[in-house]
Amino acid sequence: MARKMTDDDWRALRFETGQMFTPSTPVGVADLFAGRTDQIGKLLDAVSERGRHAIIYGEPGVGKTSIAQTLRYFVPRKVSTVRYLRKAVFSTDTYSTIWLDIFRQVKFTADVGDGQGTREFTVSDLYANGVTPSDVVRELSNFSENDIPIIVIDEFNLISDADSSRLMAETIKAVSDEGVNVTIVVVGISDTVEDLIAGHGSIARCTEEVLMPRMNSREMQDLVGKRLGKLGMRIEEDAKWKIINLCKGLPAFAHALGKGGALSSISRKRLTIVEEDVDRAIDDVIGGSQNTLKNDYEVATRSNQERARFKQILTACAMSKTDESGYFTAKQVQGPLSDILKKDIGIDGFNPNLKELASDKRGNVLQQIGTERIYRYRFRNPAMQPYVIMKGIKDGFLDEKARLALSSPGQPDLFST
Repeated sequence: MARKMTDDDWRALRFETGQMFTPSTPVGVADLFAGRTDQIGKLLDAVSERGRHAIIYGEPGVGKTSIAQTLRYFVPRKVSTVRYLRKAVFSTDTYSTIWLDIFRQVKFTADVGDGQGTREFTVSDLYANGVTPSDVVRELSNFSENDIPIIVIDEFNLISDADSSRLMAETIKAVSDEGVNVTIVVVGISDTVEDLIAGHGSIARCTEEVLMPRMNSREMQDLVGKRLGKLGMRIEEDAKWKIINLCKGLPAFAHALGKGGALSSISRKRLTIVEEDVDRAIDDVIGGSQNTLKNDYEVATRSNQERARFKQILTACAMSKTDESGYFTAKQVQGPLSDILKKDIGIDGFNPNLKELASDKRGNVLQQIGTERIYRYRFRNPAMQPYVIMKGIKDGFLDEKARLALSSPGQPDLFST
C-alpha cells in the first residue's frame, strides 16, 4: 500500500518539480534529454573521428544549446577524459575575444622564477595582444592523447563581424588539416549553415552539419514522461496530448506546460495530471512570465477598427499547416480563418492584413518571403505560434472541435507537424 503523502512531502514534490522542468534554461543532464537520436549520433561520429567538427543550426527554441551541453555525457569513456569547454558568444565578441574566453578555461602551472615557486595561469595570460588562428591551432595541439576535447562555441549567429566568422572557418579547416585531437562545435540560429558561418564552403568536407528540427510527438512525450516518472507522477492521455499539440515541437513550452500541469495537480494533492491542470497551466503561461511574447502580441493585434480582426487572423496563422521550415501561404490560412469567423472568407479579404503583420507597424510578428501573389509567411519568433494558440483558446476564438482536437493524438487537418 502506498505511503500517504504528508504536507512536507507535497512541498518537497513541488520544489522537485521546479528543478525537473526548466523552461528558462537548457537541459543539462543526459538522462533527462529526450529523443534527438539522429542528431546525437551525428555529433558522436564527429567527436570520434579525428579532424572532424560539427555545426548545429536551426530556428530558435528547438534545443540546440541543450544538445551541445549534454553531448559530453553521451561520449563513451574508457581511459579517456572528456574536456568540455563552452563559450557563449555576445554581439560584441570578435574572433580573438571568443578564443581568449575559451583559453581562460584552460589552466596550467609554471615556475615564476626568483625562488617564488610555481603558480597557476590560464592560457589566455599568454595572449595580451590577442589571438590569431595560428595561436589557436598551436594551443589546441597541447591536449593529451588521453583527452577527448570538445569546444562548443554557442550563439555564433550573434557575431556581427564577417572577418571573425571567416577566421573561425579558417581555424576549423587548419585544425582539421593538422589532425589536432579536438572537436570544435559551432552552434547558432540559422536556416542554413551558409548563413551561419562565412566561408563555410572551405570546411564542408570536415564538418558534420546537424540541423535541429522541432521535436516530434514521440520526443515530446519522452520529455514530459521522463520528468513525471522521476517525480512519481502520471498524466492522463487527453492532458498529455493537449501539451504535445499546443507546443508545436518547441521544448520550452513543453517544460512550461508540464511544470504548470504538475504544480496544479500537486496543489490539489493529486499525483495524476488531468486536462484541467493543463488548462490552468495555459492560463499561467498567458498571464505569467512570457512578457516579451505578450508585448509582441499586443503590438501585432492592437487596432481601433473592430473589423480589422488581427487577433483572429494571427490565430488562424498559428493553426495553419506549414512546410518543414515553418512557412505557410495565405491559402493555408483561409480554412482556419473561415472556421474561426464562422463564415467563408476569400483570400483578398485578409491578404492585406497578412502583409501588415509582416511590417514594422505590427512589429514584424510574421516574416514574409517570396514575391507578390506567392508570398510565404512564418512567425518570426517560433515561440509566438503556441502562444497565439493558447491566446486563441483563452479568448474563445477556437471552437469546441478545435479544442477537443488539442486533446487527441494526430490532428494533421488542424495542426502542422
